[in-house]
Amino acid sequence: NRQLAKRGKAPIPMSRFRPNVVIKGTQPFEEDTWKSILIRDGKGGTGTVLHIVKGCPRCKQSCTDQLTGERSAEPLETMSMFRALGTSTEDVYFAQNAVPHGGGGVVSVDDDVIVLERGEPVWDKDTVQAE
Repeated sequence: NRQLAKRGKAPIPMSRFRPNVVIKGTQPFEEDTWKSILIRDGKGGTGTVLHIVKGCPRCKQSCTDQLTGERSAEPLETMSMFRALGTSTEDVYFAQNAVPHGGGGVVSVDDDVIVLERGEPVWDKDTVQAE
């Protein structure tokens, strides 16, 4: 939304990206370098480990207003200026795909997120298979 504002465009809601988990209190795109995270309640329970497997290429669905059905070029047009990553400059990435370790667990609003491991980002499915 900051980049949209710089271009004089209206902000869009997070719901346009259809996230399963939204993490607050981090720097923009910090999750690009995460390899695994622990999500647990504030009481220090065992929690759920998620492995970050690759960046998430965004489709045109993020350009559709879910309330009105109207379509526009945004946010992909603006994001392509700084988030066209991987082997194809047409792939715009926002967020990460993650899989639970050991079948998962319960994740709740306001749980703590602890980064367990960091590393180089992975953008393309071909890169994931090659590793």
